[in-house]
Amino acid sequence: MPIRPGARTRAVALLALPLLLLAGCGTPDGPEPGPEAATSAAPAPSATPTPAPSPTPSTGPERPLLNAGTVAEGAPATVSGEGPARIAVVRDGDFGVVAQLDCAACTGDVVLTSDGRMSPWGAGPAPLTGTYLVDVLEGTDAKQGFLLDAAGPWTLTFSSWNELPVLTGPQQGTGATVLLLGDTASGARIDYTPAGPDDSLLARVVSAVDVDPATGPASLVLGGDEALSETAEVALPGVVALSTNGTWTVTPLP
Repeated sequence: MPIRPGARTRAVALLALPLLLLAGCGTPDGPEPGPEAATSAAPAPSATPTPAPSPTPSTGPERPLLNAGTVAEGAPATVSGEGPARIAVVRDGDFGVVAQLDCAACTGDVVLTSDGRMSPWGAGPAPLTGTYLVDVLEGTDAKQGFLLDAAGPWTLTFSSWNELPVLTGPQQGTGATVLLLGDTASGARIDYTPAGPDDSLLARVVSAVDVDPATGPASLVLGGDEALSETAEVALPGVVALSTNGTWTVTPLP
């Protein structure tokens, strides 16, 4: 069943749910390589609190460049290292990119970001693991770049969002993740409890159906640094990306 996230989209395979890219979401905002924080070309949502920006540090430990290779449909790209690093990866195809970080054996603070980003993809005290939606754009440069600050061994795996398992019904968990919800629904309720005083939530919901901009957004961003229960009125099926160290529940609505 083809599903479309907006008028300016085109199809890519999503196993049982072919997912289309949200066009016009943005362009790279920093020196190449480096993806931009994904934002929507759809109308602004009514609730858009976001965590306070945290600029990419201009100084810090020396980061050797590691090449993850090419990520393609059905062919993830994986790179491992120890300590701080710059990571380069090439996207071969038109699909959203999901990055899975395993820094379970790290110590100290961990930050995964990109050149020019005002907030990291993920950050927190080690051990840290998480999954992040790092590219939902059509027309971005195939060369992607990331910065990792960590002490200890780590592994970073890039894959197509078309390889996410299709989930149905309420979902709950802790930490950063990317969910592909297969429910046919008018939206989703997101409930969030911070992991601590320094925790925050950045949630992005991207519809994978043909959305009329006059009736609702194709995607939206919500979040904050306090416990919340917010409704994302974005038609499902679609993708929900949760960047946090806290506890969350995502419930599809009728």
